[in-house]
Amino acid sequence: MSAPSDPHGRRWPAWLHDGQSALRHETGVSIEGDSLTIDGFAPVPLESLRRLDARGLLYGHKDIGGWRLGFDVEPPAAILWRLPAATHYGGLIDRIGLWRAVAALIVLSALALVAAIQGFGLIARAIPYSWEQKLGDAISGDFGEHACRAPAGQQALDGLARRLSPASRPIRIGVVDIPVVNAVALPGGRILIFRGLIDEAASPDEVAGVLAHEIGHVEHRHVLVALLRRFGIGLLIGSGGTAAEYGQALIDSRYSRAAESEADDYSIARLRAAGISPAATAALFRRLGKDEAGLPGVFAYLASHPPSADRQRRFDGAAKAMAGARPALDPAQWAAVHAMCGKAKPKGDFPFRF
Repeated sequence: MSAPSDPHGRRWPAWLHDGQSALRHETGVSIEGDSLTIDGFAPVPLESLRRLDARGLLYGHKDIGGWRLGFDVEPPAAILWRLPAATHYGGLIDRIGLWRAVAALIVLSALALVAAIQGFGLIARAIPYSWEQKLGDAISGDFGEHACRAPAGQQALDGLARRLSPASRPIRIGVVDIPVVNAVALPGGRILIFRGLIDEAASPDEVAGVLAHEIGHVEHRHVLVALLRRFGIGLLIGSGGTAAEYGQALIDSRYSRAAESEADDYSIARLRAAGISPAATAALFRRLGKDEAGLPGVFAYLASHPPSADRQRRFDGAAKAMAGARPALDPAQWAAVHAMCGKAKPKGDFPFRF
């Protein structure tokens, strides 16, 4: 034996396979600071060792495959207690205890859940806008057979959208021949107005208020957040659903109270900046709420954009603070928008669920 026993237990005979050759090296070991000193070899940090048996007679190296340090006789406590302990569940669990690890896992799982819910907004803001536009194009394409295409009306709506949206991010407006009072914001700055909303609106100012509200959802990335909550990360890798399912999810979506408030704030600010009175939007909310029971088509709008007395007061209050206003569209433009889809279709023609 090349390493005789130390009577004080500070050094003990051992054997070593260094992972480089098949030779068994008879050696001796001792503990110095945070390292295991091995006669004839470089010291090994204690944290690099891992215990391979229950008795503590065999150890491996975390970074060197085939490295083995063994004892033919159990080493004294002075050495053994400094070497890695036997593992039952894994390094971390064995260090802190099973029940503490379970409690920590429960807490971490709860935090992860909260982070996932609250973190969708951060994820949405990190998604490139060009990718979002492609997603919006795919969803809007599913409504293609119901699109109303008329140059004069489209030009009028495009001009209105430019007045209500920031110049840095163009908004693309489309009208679809669906006899339901609704409008829906899609990813990438696409907004679809259902012809039922145009038929029901008493003035272009009412449509402008709804349009500005939907643009607010786009600007605050509420649209992507809604899709991420419904379809998860699968939305980003193309495994969450189809374009039709995404479109239906947005039609059925219920934005949070905070999101609706943000979209209302945006709508009021943009209406005022464009010189359009918010009073018409307040009147629309009031009328839709009053007529809800008698107009089935209105319910779709109320489901995703619930009007309330508080929202009406906010728009009314903003209107009173304005010194002057001008119509969202002139009579000729409004007439062109009204004519985009031709004669009204019977309700119930559209195959999507509402």
